This record gives sequence, structure tokens and C-alpha cells, in this order.
Amino acid sequence: MRPRDLFGVGIRLIGLYFLSQAFYWGFWLIAKTQTHGALGNPKISAGEDAAYALLYLVLGLLLMVLADHIVLICYGPQRVAPDSNATDPENGT
Repeated sequence: MRPRDLFGVGIRLIGLYFLSQAFYWGFWLIAKTQTHGALGNPKISAGEDAAYALLYLVLGLLLMVLADHIVLICYGPQRVAPDSNATDPENGT
């Protein structure tokens, strides 16, 4: 794998991490609203849980969907290497 491919994988992994954080905050939002605040950190309101879940969901989806565009911005257009085996097998040239 080339560095630009690894960079794209890294961007997608960060997006996956953000999606897992969205799931985490969404879980605590649901737990807090269903138990009327008995579960979870009482110093963090359900509104804050919802805001964090939405923020991480948007960031995760953007990174997953736009990973190729981010790689293109960082690395530029992909160069096509000239074919080193430029002989034509039919002609023998």
C-alpha cells in the first residue's frame, strides 16, 4: 500500500472512531432519558449528551464519506506511472 492509501485508511479509522463516540453518547442519552437521570453522569445534561452524539455523528459520517476527497486535497491528483512493459506482445516490439 502506498502512503496515500494508508492515509485514506487512517481517515476512515478516525471516522469510525467518531461514529463509535456518537453511539456512546447516544447510548447515555437514551439511558438518561429512560431512567430520568438515574443512570449516567448527573453533571452532564441530556441536552449535552444529544449535542455530543449529533456532533460526533456528523463528524464521523463526513470523514467516512469524504475520505477520498480529503486524500485528494492532501496528496493531489494521482499520478499514473508509465508502463515499463510497453512492448506489444502481438508485434514483438
